[in-house]
Amino acid sequence: MQEQEIFDEYCWNEHKKILTADWHKIPGLNNLSHFTPMAPGIPVPLHYHSDIIEIHFMVKGQRDTYTMKGDVLTCYRATGNELFITRPYELHTTGKIAQNRCEFFAVQLNLTAHDNFLGLNQQYSNALCRSLLSMDKHLYHMGDSQISMLRTAFNLISYGREADSLTGVQYLTCVLAGLPYLSPVPEHTNERVNTTIGLALKYIEQHIEYPITLQELANETNYSLSRFKSKFKEELGITPAEYITLQKMDRAQMLLKTTNSSITDIAYQLGFSSSNYFCSVFKKTFSYSPAAYRKNFTQS
Repeated sequence: MQEQEIFDEYCWNEHKKILTADWHKIPGLNNLSHFTPMAPGIPVPLHYHSDIIEIHFMVKGQRDTYTMKGDVLTCYRATGNELFITRPYELHTTGKIAQNRCEFFAVQLNLTAHDNFLGLNQQYSNALCRSLLSMDKHLYHMGDSQISMLRTAFNLISYGREADSLTGVQYLTCVLAGLPYLSPVPEHTNERVNTTIGLALKYIEQHIEYPITLQELANETNYSLSRFKSKFKEELGITPAEYITLQKMDRAQMLLKTTNSSITDIAYQLGFSSSNYFCSVFKKTFSYSPAAYRKNFTQS
């Protein structure tokens, strides 16, 4: 793969909002972006950012990012209430296939402004930059408070008025200053949630080719149905139904790419009641019909 440096331009539409450095003029902040649930676009190729830390704050759904070191690609999957960090010059990509729908904020921090970072004085500016660079993991847990403050910061800065931007930067600074205190996410998925919800994830994995009811999952965890749904959303940032759909769509992608099974057979294999319903869910998730996905993304 050929690496490159990618710079996004200013954009403001229903699903993608990108505030660039020349638009907001905040020292040390490059792009500040908000991506809402939408049909996925073209996969992002292998690229890097010089002198920039990039942080994706996941609000809802899941997003895979691959980092490259030598000739090895390592995949990191961030879900709701998690963040993913890439460091200066670190090669990364979203892979060669379209991503699931998700909502996240993206923050690019330019560390060359370390003496005036976010308008802080030299002492605090240098301290914050050192603190961010000390974060040596890629995935971290975060709480609803970080998302709430970041959303407020984005909204205030997007208004474009000096007083609002000043307040927005204070919110953003609070979010960033708290990041080194977050707990890293262990590598294995089932270790990222409590043992009880892990039982539900294991059940979903083992029964992904069957219809799965939420009551079955609640029974596995010995929670009431309402408690199970609440606890699941708290742990993973998405509902059980959304998680099941994402896992079925992941399996569908694999089957479309690696087998010659008909779309109807794949639909029934994954426990869908009809091929029409399967096609509808698949297209809603990836913006491609299963047939178009197989044609465009199956590698020879």
